[in-house]
Amino acid sequence: MVESVDLSSPAARREVLRMIDLADPGPHHVLLREIFDLERTWREGPDGGESDEFENIYLTAFLLFLIGDPTDAPRLYAAKYRTRDMDLGSGFDAQSAFGAGRSETLRWLLENGYTEEHEQLSQWDEDEIERWAGYARGYFYSPDGVLLLDPL
Repeated sequence: MVESVDLSSPAARREVLRMIDLADPGPHHVLLREIFDLERTWREGPDGGESDEFENIYLTAFLLFLIGDPTDAPRLYAAKYRTRDMDLGSGFDAQSAFGAGRSETLRWLLENGYTEEHEQLSQWDEDEIERWAGYARGYFYSPDGVLLLDPL
């Protein structure tokens, strides 16, 4: 990926997301965190994130899930349970917090003082998380790994 990327708008961020290899999003972990945070800020901002770009945050969450770092769980949890955006609160999938696996994520949360997150996320079982991951992959990507979201 190019060293310097334009993250100034949701449309620009969508194009950056398009360049991330589904098979190996790990090298872009820091960038994905930044995009996720920008998308959440945009969604909770004065225009309410109203436009075709609304799916960027969900796609970014899925890519973070694939990276599988349990330290992302609080960020993803907050988008679902600590948001001012009604659509995020109802539509954001908490399963995205389990990229490291259910037991590893829950253990990490508990060991690092995220007791509320641990308690809330404990309701999800492995099968639900696995089903969600399959659904999300099929929703966002073609079988050969091409992003299905239209350019903006």
